[in-house]
Amino acid sequence: MRAMRLLALLGIVAAASLAWPAFGPAARADQDLWPGLAQVLFPNGKLVEDGTIIKLGTPLSAEDAALVPITLHMESATDSPNDPNRITKLTVVIDNNPSPVAAVFEFGPKAAVTSIETRVRVNQATNIHAVAETAGGKLYVSASYVEAAGGCSAPSATNLDPNDPEIGAIKVRQLPPEYVSSDPRRKEAVVMIKHPNNSGMQMDPTTHLYIPARYVDSLRIMQGDDLLFSVTGGISISEDPNFRFDYLSNGTSVMHVAASDTTGKKFAKDWTLNPAI
Repeated sequence: MRAMRLLALLGIVAAASLAWPAFGPAARADQDLWPGLAQVLFPNGKLVEDGTIIKLGTPLSAEDAALVPITLHMESATDSPNDPNRITKLTVVIDNNPSPVAAVFEFGPKAAVTSIETRVRVNQATNIHAVAETAGGKLYVSASYVEAAGGCSAPSATNLDPNDPEIGAIKVRQLPPEYVSSDPRRKEAVVMIKHPNNSGMQMDPTTHLYIPARYVDSLRIMQGDDLLFSVTGGISISEDPNFRFDYLSNGTSVMHVAASDTTGKKFAKDWTLNPAI
């Protein structure tokens, strides 16, 4: 039911993008769309800027507008399920994109994720906002400005056939933790999905027709029976979605990854973890 509500929320914002001229693809880069977006997405909460809770990192200028790296740092992550300061949800909003909500992350109660890196499409110069929600119901926001153009309509680098069996292939890599931690349970991994993540704004170079939107709209990463995090995605996540993240290991030997896209196609992968990494 919670996932359905998130999908409905994405639909509301997409509808707002069409109904409100300021939210559409013709919005000027100098327009401040955030107050209206914040009112729609978080109507009952007060957003507080606090870099000790959530910090968003982006390049000032994108080398490739279709592959803009972003980093989300959550300094107050905890593995205590009853801690009111535990971050339960994180929403990434690319203000000037045609569909502003890029992704909604929901975290397992014991995952203690402190960092997520991924790549997004940026259609024009814009502010990007990351909003963290705690178990106690507080909302914290971090913002970053990016200069970019044309990311949502940029042609795919792979142009996979819609029936290509490689679509949905999942890879998992374990990595040595980027930052030294006093807790030996802290691990790091990256999950990669082979998928064009078509935005619906890209044109087929042969037919000159728009390629129908098809993107990964759901991702769930588990360690054993415990949720690390889930993602409800939109058109702003770049092709071949990948997520690099840290977490606290619960000692299980298997990481389960399950995903689906907007055509209803489902993908899954079980990865045996190396306890030495």
